[in-house]
Amino acid sequence: MNILVVQNYPGSPPGQLGDSLTARGAALHVVQPLSGDPVPADHAPFDAALILGGAQSAADDAGNPYYAELLPLLRGFHEAGKPLLGVCLGSQLLARVFGKKVYRHSHVEFGFHPLAMTEAGRADPLLAGLPAMPHAMEFHEDTFDLPDEAVLLMTGEGCRHQAYRVGETAYAFQCHIEVTRPMLERWAAEPGSFTANGGADPMPRLQAEMALHLDGSLHFADTVAAGWLDMAARVRQRNGLRKSA
Repeated sequence: MNILVVQNYPGSPPGQLGDSLTARGAALHVVQPLSGDPVPADHAPFDAALILGGAQSAADDAGNPYYAELLPLLRGFHEAGKPLLGVCLGSQLLARVFGKKVYRHSHVEFGFHPLAMTEAGRADPLLAGLPAMPHAMEFHEDTFDLPDEAVLLMTGEGCRHQAYRVGETAYAFQCHIEVTRPMLERWAAEPGSFTANGGADPMPRLQAEMALHLDGSLHFADTVAAGWLDMAARVRQRNGLRKSA
């Protein structure tokens, strides 16, 4: 399975999602547009796309001119029925792909927060069997309007739109389901983490929250990655059968 990974920011790698995908035999093709990597011209070489987070705004086209190529590419993936998985900034970019706006939220969400599965989330094939009230890492200052055709899968008190699905194959998570301990330790040293934590050193908070919630977060990511990759394999097989018919 060939997975396009759009790493929108150097400090936001695929983390546990990437580890889980590669452990199951997927080949990850990582592009970093901010570092000068070109956005692929077409979805044809890939079976699915993972779109990661970043410090930039999903609404800032001027500061991120590669969006002009990325958004149509992601739309092409969806129109071909190929699975999409957006995380944080990636979830916001997917909201734009499906015609909605991204804008500044009322406050910055930071740290592990309790979320809640909706009824649709509890029944969703990627989320079924996972805890009804998971704790997930948040680190964002923007939010988005839910696409008209989307099914809301997870909600939060501080930010309502935490996960959604469009159609059968496009999934988006506002929360950072991909985080690992090394990622969080690196984030804790960045100036933005101090700002998001009210100016205080975020490391003590993150260490305490990781002790409580990181294992559950890693399991959550592994479960989602496994189900999503299985979905991509089914789509690839179905497309292959159509071509041979």
